[in-house]
Amino acid sequence: MSGSLRSVIALVLVIGLPAAALAQNHGGGSHASSGGGGHVSSGGGGRVSTPSAPAAPPLQSQHGFSFPGEASVRPITPQRPVAQPVSHMHSPVSGNLTGGPYRGQFNGRVIHNPRRWGGWGWNRGIHWYPAPIYWGGGFWGPFATGGLTTGLLFGSIIDYQDQAIYPSYQIEPSSPGAELLQNYGLQQTECGPPNLVVIWGPDNSVICAYPNDMVGPGNYELDPTTLTIVSQS
Repeated sequence: MSGSLRSVIALVLVIGLPAAALAQNHGGGSHASSGGGGHVSSGGGGRVSTPSAPAAPPLQSQHGFSFPGEASVRPITPQRPVAQPVSHMHSPVSGNLTGGPYRGQFNGRVIHNPRRWGGWGWNRGIHWYPAPIYWGGGFWGPFATGGLTTGLLFGSIIDYQDQAIYPSYQIEPSSPGAELLQNYGLQQTECGPPNLVVIWGPDNSVICAYPNDMVGPGNYELDPTTLTIVSQS
């Protein structure tokens, strides 16, 4: 081959190479279309393109609308308030019981009344019978159980174990209870604070007094026959 002919062939190859490369980059040659936007090119290097992933749906707002770029946030459910247990205190059932939550436990020291009453002597020898419609049978005063509007509430004793409240009322000056306190030199005070003299009377009635040299703090049960008190065992 002559020198001039080789020069012509080389020039043709140099001019034709960019065109072939341009055709390959633009999918030149035969091609098969695939679903989902991908294609398989049979020309040039036989490159296989994978199908593109479907576009994700827009995020749904917790308000019911779609906002661009809104973060997917789980709505916060407010905590339901916890109902606190309610303490249902009840007043003790009326009856001839005495001593409240300590009944049956008064087997301690007997503190004799300084007046030495005997045989209902404090009541002129007449047997005293409790009146059922009165608080404490009327021993502390004429306070009706249907509505103690005439009696001044003087605190209470709370029995948390049995869920019961034992109310106390101010003693009437002319009552047997007033005679009892006078004999022992006791002064009534509101029930509730610790270290008091707590005297349980008829029908689970209760009064409280400041302690003195004769009667120390604690629970006592009274004997209405002799106006005598006995301490808790």
